[in-house]
Amino acid sequence: MAEKPEFLAYFNGRLLPNTEAIAQMSDGESQRASGLYDAERTFNGQIFRLQDHLRRLYRGLEHARIDPGLTLTEMETATLQVIEANRALMGSGDELVLAQVVSAASTPSSNGSPAIDVLIYGQLLDFADFAQGYVSGVRVVTPVTYTAPASRYPAQPGGSKEDVWMLNTDKQGYVTECARANFMFVREGRIKLPDRSKVLPGISMDTILELAELLGIAVDEGVHSTHDVYLADEALVSGTRYCLQPVATVNGVTLGRDLPGPVTGRLFKAWSEKVGLDFVQQALDHLPTEGV
Repeated sequence: MAEKPEFLAYFNGRLLPNTEAIAQMSDGESQRASGLYDAERTFNGQIFRLQDHLRRLYRGLEHARIDPGLTLTEMETATLQVIEANRALMGSGDELVLAQVVSAASTPSSNGSPAIDVLIYGQLLDFADFAQGYVSGVRVVTPVTYTAPASRYPAQPGGSKEDVWMLNTDKQGYVTECARANFMFVREGRIKLPDRSKVLPGISMDTILELAELLGIAVDEGVHSTHDVYLADEALVSGTRYCLQPVATVNGVTLGRDLPGPVTGRLFKAWSEKVGLDFVQQALDHLPTEGV
């Protein structure tokens, strides 16, 4: 039986099989001084907000004083090249997650300049990681209430692999963001957003705020305690792969009566219209029938 073709990746100006490109990047991993990455996903095979993700990446690179050797436009072109190189390997309903990794070695190259590696690779989006969360919601816990890491909490029956999220708080006890996700909640039809100066900028969060403005949903940015969250009508987390997901409970407290709540449902619909695809149904279609 012929081997299944492998996805191709961009590595320092060349297209190589994913495993080879990642292996070459990993060869000098023990000597890496610093590095940054960003990631995006596709909808109907079209990458979403690539320039916004790259601008965020390049702000980080500038702050870290790392020159990737590519302009932002060249990085965008290389990313699109990777998508096209792998399009024939995508099946009906498949989507990609693309990642740009820029890594600087601790030792200079032969000409004395910093040695920089640039890797851009794509993988099929694993809907099973998060699809059930659209239906069952995710559970959120705070370190001030629970000291065990989220990975120790058993998933609910039929839950997703990312069923439990740790919600961080600042020194004053106000909620900020989840690991790998932004967090917000809804009270009396208004989105309550943690102080953005205390959280990492999220492209998905920005998308939600843009959609909220179009839908006429008010947004209140400020400081919010865990108790404020307990009184919420609904809450949600946002991230690149799944866009947004409803929160079922916070520290065991059930939020609202419906999953998703009315505001989250409106955001689902508006996001789907924006990308021309019911991304929630697409994810659920990738689950076994008995898992929905």
